[in-house]
Amino acid sequence: MGPNHSVEGMNESATVKWSALLWAVAVAAGVTETSLAVTEIAIDGALEAGVWANIGLRALVYTGAALLILAFSQGRRWARTSLVILLSVIGLASMVVSAAAAMAGGESFTQAFGSDGDLSGAFLAVRLTHIAAVLAATALMFTPSANRHFRKREPESSPLEVDR
Repeated sequence: MGPNHSVEGMNESATVKWSALLWAVAVAAGVTETSLAVTEIAIDGALEAGVWANIGLRALVYTGAALLILAFSQGRRWARTSLVILLSVIGLASMVVSAAAAMAGGESFTQAFGSDGDLSGAFLAVRLTHIAAVLAATALMFTPSANRHFRKREPESSPLEVDR
């Protein structure tokens, strides 16, 4: 997007593509956060069964999110709704509510949104990128051009068919 262009000036597919790209950034940030957290746990020598179960659960969540993003990018209205409910509301709340509670309890912003380990600076940067990507992707999903895109008749192909 050039300096003289606005989101409103984007064509419908460009707005959806930018939103999908930001959703992909959010998922990549989530994967990176998990990697950083596991690295800190490994440094502390505490890689136990519960950690591995958590990694498995997160892998399923990220895979599901990636499939939703693919369906969204193909114009599936149900995927847009699912992204909002699962990632914009539930996912964002899981990152922000606990941090807000920690800050209300006296922790600093950095402590609340970061981690307390050696990688806290990196974790904080990735977490803030994650939050910003979710907010921006959600906003782009509901611009007038994106709304026009999703008002069009849904394709009749399978929900996750990849264009050839």
